[in-house]
Amino acid sequence: MVSQKQSSPRAPALSLLVSVIIGFCISRAAEAPAWITLGSALVLGVFSAKIALTRPHLWLFCFFAAATLSAWTYASWRLPSPPGHKEIDLPVREATLHFEVTQVMQARTAYGGASGLGRVLQADATSRLAEGDRIYFRLKLPGAEPTELLRGSTIRAVGLIKAIQPDTQRNTFDTYLIDTGVYHRFTRGRQFEQTKAPSHFEAFCQRMNKRFESYLRLGSPGSGDLPRIYVAMLLGQKAALTPEQNERFRTSGTMHFFAISGLHIGVIATVLAQFLLLMRVPRKISPFIGLPLLYLYVEITGASPSAVRAFLMALFFWLSFALCRQRSPLAALAASAVFVLIIAPGQLWSLGFQLSYTVVLSILLFGLPLYEQASQRLAPFTLLPESNWSLWHRFYASSQDAVFLLFSISFSAWLASAPLSAAFFGYFSPLAIILNILLVNLVAVAIITGVISLALALVGLPFLAEFINHAAWLTIAVMDRLVTASTGMPMHVISTPDFHKGTAYTVLTIYFILLALIQRNRDRLNQNVLILAAPPAVIIIGLLWGLA
Repeated sequence: MVSQKQSSPRAPALSLLVSVIIGFCISRAAEAPAWITLGSALVLGVFSAKIALTRPHLWLFCFFAAATLSAWTYASWRLPSPPGHKEIDLPVREATLHFEVTQVMQARTAYGGASGLGRVLQADATSRLAEGDRIYFRLKLPGAEPTELLRGSTIRAVGLIKAIQPDTQRNTFDTYLIDTGVYHRFTRGRQFEQTKAPSHFEAFCQRMNKRFESYLRLGSPGSGDLPRIYVAMLLGQKAALTPEQNERFRTSGTMHFFAISGLHIGVIATVLAQFLLLMRVPRKISPFIGLPLLYLYVEITGASPSAVRAFLMALFFWLSFALCRQRSPLAALAASAVFVLIIAPGQLWSLGFQLSYTVVLSILLFGLPLYEQASQRLAPFTLLPESNWSLWHRFYASSQDAVFLLFSISFSAWLASAPLSAAFFGYFSPLAIILNILLVNLVAVAIITGVISLALALVGLPFLAEFINHAAWLTIAVMDRLVTASTGMPMHVISTPDFHKGTAYTVLTIYFILLALIQRNRDRLNQNVLILAAPPAVIIIGLLWGLA
């Protein structure tokens, strides 16, 4: 049960994150006059340093303005410029490109095709591309080596270049590409030539990925559907799912279990931390052992943006143990978001980035306070001293507390994700609140058993790994049955084909402003718990408004 003493979360990087987001958004509308903005930021920064102790409110304003101007300038420098109308209207043209593979979407299809994202290293004049531009490519791989496309390899090929047409009315794959800073397609690639193989580390990660998949399939009948879910969940290989499974998990609002993200990284980090604690490794040393192992898992699973973001959250939080700093999940969240945006500014417009951080922020600012208030105000057996509790009393109290925690987390995550899901996917699932409560523990068990299975197979005990796999498949079978049952219920999916993105962002902005105000006045929350009803009311009203 939660402690009665509450402390307001501290996250100095949160103000910096807000200023970075505002600066990046301004850069989308207008390019920064670099010398003016940087000069103004420097003056404001020096002034804020001088008045930091004497005038805290003015200091915060000056710091915020300096950070916003700096972020505006940085984004104008780093973000690629979208093609103009003249380039968009150009016909498809043939060009020779030399590019580095930065993300693999399809390593090799049954017909020898491959697709992904790349960074241009060299291009001929007809392409109208410059070094550093990002492209989406689709290639025809040769029958010989390499049998699959690997991240980190460099490719030279001849193909067709076409600027991507922006479509603000529909949420298509092209919209996703533009939002992530990819403005050109390179298709029908031929005369394929791999000019540079991936690094030894990337090749090692690819081999380990294949080995992990074989370990997770130990004991499977070969054509079973449960091992497909198991592999997709542990390695993030959504392509392993059948079309029926993909549709089932997508419409039920549970597809996030198959993206290596916060749940996976959090569960695995906890397993590693507990194992190191069992091995008597000091807490100050354990992060320097556990974090490299965790990063290796991220790389083996393909280093997807969601996995990297989750790893950075774990990095900042776990390092606080080694540095003997105050442990604050909110501070780790804000610091990791700032770090991600500095490294890859285009991530701000990625739906995965927005979902990851809005969901976790909602859990921290709304879910946990909701859980605290529910646990305190609805605590059972308050007239009976805890020292006199029987085994039944303790079981009931702990069970109720677990239900409150799961509901608070699931409800707060749904509140943050529903507007974005309605705007970008064209639907949202109200039943996902209850379904995620039922599934989150099952998924955590499947992940833990998967980690144990991989560890046993790596140390030469495949027969034990096979036994563990069967235990995982039993858990996954229950999970799949629950998902299948939910899809047959009425109103499990509400279609929102005309839900506008502006509505989603406006609703979420008001939602988080209210949560920030509540956090600044935690004493009033203890006096009037009904204040917590305002943020979810904003989301629900926004969803109804978007449906109208």
